[in-house]
Amino acid sequence: MADERSLLERQIDAAPHAPGCYLFRDDAGTLLYVGKAIDIHKRVRSYLRPGNDGRAHIYFLMERATQVEFVVTANEKEALILENNLIKRFRPRYNIVLAADDATYVSVRMDLRHPYPRATIVHKYKRDGAAYFGPFASSDKLRETMDTLKRVFPLRLCSDHVLDNRTRPCVYHDIGICCAPCVPGRISADDYRRHVDGLIDVLKGRDKSLLSRIEAEMNQASENLEFEKAARLRDRMRAIAATVTRQRATVGDDTTADRDVIGLYREADRALIALLVYREGQLIDTSSREIKSLLPDEELLAGFIEAWYQQAAFIPDEVLTPLELEGAEALSSWLSDKAEHRVRLLAPRQGDKRKLVELAQTNARHALKVRDETQQRERELLKQLQEAAGLENLPVVMECYDISHTQGQETVASGVCFVEGKPEKSLYRRYKVKSHDRNDDFASMEEILRRRLERARKEERYPDLIVIDGGAGQLGRVQKVFEEFNIVGIDLIGLAKSRDKGKPGWESGYSAGRQRSDERIFVPGRPEPLTLDQRSPALFLLMRIRDEAHRFAVTFHRELARKAAVASGLDSIDGIGPKRKKALIRRFGSPRGVKLAGLEELAGVEGISRQVAQRIFEHFTQERAEILAREAARTPPAQEELPAAGKAPPMGH
Repeated sequence: MADERSLLERQIDAAPHAPGCYLFRDDAGTLLYVGKAIDIHKRVRSYLRPGNDGRAHIYFLMERATQVEFVVTANEKEALILENNLIKRFRPRYNIVLAADDATYVSVRMDLRHPYPRATIVHKYKRDGAAYFGPFASSDKLRETMDTLKRVFPLRLCSDHVLDNRTRPCVYHDIGICCAPCVPGRISADDYRRHVDGLIDVLKGRDKSLLSRIEAEMNQASENLEFEKAARLRDRMRAIAATVTRQRATVGDDTTADRDVIGLYREADRALIALLVYREGQLIDTSSREIKSLLPDEELLAGFIEAWYQQAAFIPDEVLTPLELEGAEALSSWLSDKAEHRVRLLAPRQGDKRKLVELAQTNARHALKVRDETQQRERELLKQLQEAAGLENLPVVMECYDISHTQGQETVASGVCFVEGKPEKSLYRRYKVKSHDRNDDFASMEEILRRRLERARKEERYPDLIVIDGGAGQLGRVQKVFEEFNIVGIDLIGLAKSRDKGKPGWESGYSAGRQRSDERIFVPGRPEPLTLDQRSPALFLLMRIRDEAHRFAVTFHRELARKAAVASGLDSIDGIGPKRKKALIRRFGSPRGVKLAGLEELAGVEGISRQVAQRIFEHFTQERAEILAREAARTPPAQEELPAAGKAPPMGH
């Protein structure tokens, strides 16, 4: 060890006095840490005196590091870019590494040069002449918002190719979420542009002026006795107000600024970084990330900024931080190059911008406190489950498995994972049952667990608890697999669903006195199942993971069943062979897409003649009508009554 340490010291002594990167590795050659410096020699020399340096992570790094490499660059900015690329590629243990999707914003893209632009959600910001609105930190929230807004502003959803080749409205027009600009006379260019402008106003946070304008139109329609139009406008106002509610916060008189404000709060090795997103001077979004690291605050912030904006779809004009960062000029230059406009990296000491940073600091402190409280509650819940079910381990990592099929057809299984009581969807798995009679649930479960444990043995990663959706029969078959693999130290239970105690029929199915049996927990070695209080949080956690496994399995089964159904349905159509069938599925993406496709869309598929397209269109007429009926049922009808601000309709109207 002394020789290895002296080798490291000799390498550090030979470090160049130049800008660049340094890479610490262990004796196996694994990259532990990547750093950058204006003068590599001065920086790495500090690693030999961790007590005087003051950075806590250096002690742990130098305990493992046995060698160091240097890469000289032309300037500090090139060193920053190289450091960023190396971290992204190798993900060193002692650097700040964010998950790829954590650093990705989503935006709404609209090409306003088109006479009938459409709004699409995108992850990347491009210099393509289109207008981008956002960015937004949560794609789920944005999609939910857009789902509502497309009923308020029914812009086209189809591609330019489909728009240019349609001759009649599509199904989206029938259910009220497209104004059908594809058909001449359905909507004028001016009216369509008003929908576009309204959506832009909402996305830019100018919904207050938009609501005032719609209210004026509603009152005018009421005065003209156009009560149905007034009711539609009233519903539009309510939808906008309910969907787009933003927190307002402007910075002095600067109402057009785009900036991100970063706050940092730390407790030992846990750091919470809060990000406040301001667009046109208004706070439109917030997010936070917890990072476990012993890096000093300045390095932590710099690393976070590099990782966050490496994949961000949009970079604002200003990024405000609570601390002066070493190399801020190079970092600002890198951000400017990536954003293709000037980006200022500032650490304000006073004024309105300093107040924004303090607000971000306060958000970071409260966010870490909330996480602590949440984690404490989750840990207590896991302890309750451990005690109630008599588990050997605290079930921090739980997996649950379920089988789904229809009379042995398209038999599949799901495996879902909860970590500390929360779904970890990156660890979800889907399985197709292969090796036996697929109508045998016991054998299916045995096959799936065998495949799961084979993978666990290769990866050397096992859960704390495996939950089987089923009773003693399924549990017994899985125990055989555990014995086969000599599995010890992993808890195994079966969870059997509650059942209706009453007799089938109206009396038991619909009466208020309907009774159900308890959920039963089967534990290996116990002759009788356990029953927990139906109000027990521990039981509720087990039911959550069981129901999630069931949902995931059923979703996969239905997906395969739909594909099989449309494939078999296409097989019965004269003129459809494997090649055309594959082309249709590839073109429309799903069986539902084939069923809802219009005649012109079908005829536009490569290899599909108009005659064949006509046969396909007519073949799915009934199923298409059923889908449209379900969609229409989910669309809330406009109410006839008017709000208090409008004029009441005459009696008998």
